[in-house]
Amino acid sequence: MTENLKLVTLIVAVSLLAACAKEDGGKGAGESEVLAGNIVGGIKSSDSFRKTNGLVALVIHTPEGDGLCTGTLISKRIVLTAAHCLAEAPATSISVIFAQNVELATKQNTRNGVLSRLHELFYNSMIGGKGEWNDVGLLKLDEDAPADMKFVALPSLMHRPLEAKTPIIQAGFGRTEATHLPTSDTSGTLKQVAGIEVIGLLQNGKEMLLKEDGKGSCKGDSGGPAFTKSPDGSLLQVGINSRGTDSQSRKGA
Repeated sequence: MTENLKLVTLIVAVSLLAACAKEDGGKGAGESEVLAGNIVGGIKSSDSFRKTNGLVALVIHTPEGDGLCTGTLISKRIVLTAAHCLAEAPATSISVIFAQNVELATKQNTRNGVLSRLHELFYNSMIGGKGEWNDVGLLKLDEDAPADMKFVALPSLMHRPLEAKTPIIQAGFGRTEATHLPTSDTSGTLKQVAGIEVIGLLQNGKEMLLKEDGKGSCKGDSGGPAFTKSPDGSLLQVGINSRGTDSQSRKGA
């Protein structure tokens, strides 16, 4: 677990969710937006896209009800996601769904969490409210992922830093519309959206600011990936969806 954690600190992420902002009445980033983060303005992902890029849904069971996050598989039993998703409940109260929709969850495509690891600076940085949140977490599963799932591609230590206007692709199981009514909760289906741009890097390159004008991440996309496209057309995860405000979007780089 420790070795993997050191690797993923390269892609600590934060996001300011303009696509989803109106639901919170224009509040700034804070506790009400901790579980911020489905894709607004996107398209339904194919099953091949999900399996090739290791995408999973996390259902977090709490006394107040179930929460939803997104994650990516980085080894047979390790899921990369946002720390705030894992901080909401014990690891043993988190179900990981290997399906296009959480409603398709069965015993065969569900795994359970047994151990979680949060970035060691997450709580201090989140509570302080300044600088990066270090919003990176790992969840260990009770058994191996389905054999047809591949691992998401992560950047190496030599990966070239992102630049402004770099195109980003986002994916997640969250809501597809900003307005949320109990009778029209559109979360639970994997979607993706392209055409998101990097505005710039913050916090010494640990976060990236994204432009989300009416499209992008929303509730349930927390912990999900921000991808860039490699020359061969494959995707590389360079960020994790974390949090947001009503004006712009950030993601960790």
